[in-house]
Amino acid sequence: MYLSRLTFHTLPGKTYEVEEKLKTLLIWVENAGGVNVRIMRTHYGSLGAPDLIFAQEVKDPGTLETQIKTVTENRDFEPWAAQVSALLEQFSKRELYEITETASQTRASLILKAS
Repeated sequence: MYLSRLTFHTLPGKTYEVEEKLKTLLIWVENAGGVNVRIMRTHYGSLGAPDLIFAQEVKDPGTLETQIKTVTENRDFEPWAAQVSALLEQFSKRELYEITETASQTRASLILKAS
């Protein structure tokens, strides 16, 4: 399983507006098969931390690529992306993390070892 994150550094005073626009992306990604799709706003962070993160879980990188293709082929995507880009300090960045362990996996492993 993988976690995809798309980070956004907004112009001052534009975080809420970008957050609202990301709700459209959330719907498109869910319609493309996205799982555990969420928008997160920074509560506090270190200098340089993004203001918003759009995250989703995917089975594998190929699944993510298929979903990205589906979303970007939507005729409404290009105008939407131009509107969002105008509200950002820098281009959004995508990160893909492999989920190597979860709490439930660790717990189950420890229980088996203790038996």
